[in-house]
Amino acid sequence: MDKIILLLTETSLETIPKELLSDPIIIKDARKRGVNPRYLILDRARHHRAMIKLPNAEKRGRPDILHQALLLIQGSLLARNNLIKTYIHTINDLVIDVDPEIHPPRNYDNFIGLMSQLFMVGRVPPVGKPLMRFVDGINYVLNTELPDRKILLDDVRGKEISLKSFIDYVINFRRPLIMVGAFPRGPFEERTYELADDVLKIGRYVMDTSSILCRLLTVLEIELGLIS
Repeated sequence: MDKIILLLTETSLETIPKELLSDPIIIKDARKRGVNPRYLILDRARHHRAMIKLPNAEKRGRPDILHQALLLIQGSLLARNNLIKTYIHTINDLVIDVDPEIHPPRNYDNFIGLMSQLFMVGRVPPVGKPLMRFVDGINYVLNTELPDRKILLDDVRGKEISLKSFIDYVINFRRPLIMVGAFPRGPFEERTYELADDVLKIGRYVMDTSSILCRLLTVLEIELGLIS
C-alpha cells in the first residue's frame, strides 16, 4: 500500500441556505459572530428552529461531525507518516482538499470560524500555502489520486464484513479510496453508491463517523507497523 485516500462523504458542512438568510435566528447569530449571514456555517445546535423545514434536514447542520473526524485523522500516525490523504465532499457536492500537514483547531468555535473563511475566500489561509481549499469536484480527486479501488462504508446497503477481513482486503490495493459518511443519519445519495466499486459494512452494528474512523485508523496503523 502506497497511501490511503480518505473521502469524508456528503459531509454536513454548508453555509446558510438562501431561504434562511432573513430568518431572525440566523441574523442574530451572524451579528453575534461578526460574520455575513451568507458565510455563516449552518449548525443545528444554534439554528435548529430555523432549519426544521429545510429539505433533507436530518442530514444537515452537523459540522461538528467533520470537526471530530479531522481531529482523529490529522492526529493519527498515518497522517504523521504521510500514509493518508483526506478530502471532504460536502452535502452540496463541493470538494475540499485537506493538506496532510494541517492541524485543525481543537476549539470548535475556532474551527467554525475557519470554515466560514474557507467558504468566503475559497481557501485557508487566504495567502501562502493553502491548508484547505476548494477543488473541482470528485473528478479532481479521482484524476489526482488515481485510486485503484473505491470502497464505500455504509450501514444501509453495505455487505457485512469483519474489520479484520476489511483490512486484509484493503491492504492489497496501492491507493484505495475509502469513503466514510460524515452526516448524522440517512442513506447516501445514489450518485455516491454509483461511484463505489464496493459497498461494505464493518460488523453488524450501526456506527457513527468517529467510531468507524477510530477503529479503521487504529487497525491500519497496527497492520502497517506504526504501532504495536
